[in-house]
Amino acid sequence: MKQTPPLTKDLNAYGYQTEIRVRLSETDAVGIVFFGSFSAFLDVGRMDYLNHLGLQRLDGAVRDLIPGAVAGVELSFESPARYNDTLVVHVRIAHLGRTSYTFHMLITNKRSRSTVALGRLSLVWLDDAFKPMPLPDEFRRAVREFEGAALLEA
Repeated sequence: MKQTPPLTKDLNAYGYQTEIRVRLSETDAVGIVFFGSFSAFLDVGRMDYLNHLGLQRLDGAVRDLIPGAVAGVELSFESPARYNDTLVVHVRIAHLGRTSYTFHMLITNKRSRSTVALGRLSLVWLDDAFKPMPLPDEFRRAVREFEGAALLEA
């Protein structure tokens, strides 16, 4: 994967956000969010962002059902989240490559406004044979328009 800009806690860097209420099934025995649940939170952020940009279609083609296969995940945790907390997932696409793209996400606690986690999710766009293919022009155009000058392109 190509180098992407550093992760940031600056809320102004993120143009989209979505909320998640922590369910009991996402916690461990003492009610703290299990680290594995954060992958699902990143996925919610990713899919809600794509839907917000009008890029999530379900026409049966692999490239539309799964707009990219996960190639890498990076998470750093700063404070615990607990059962029934409302988390805000702040989302941006920070990098567009030839066949890949990278999300940056900041997860905060809505009530305390504390940083819970920072994450990076890198994906590779696939064709119907599950082979990497160039990012579609429609996708590039929509992301460029939404993200503006902060977007890094290879």
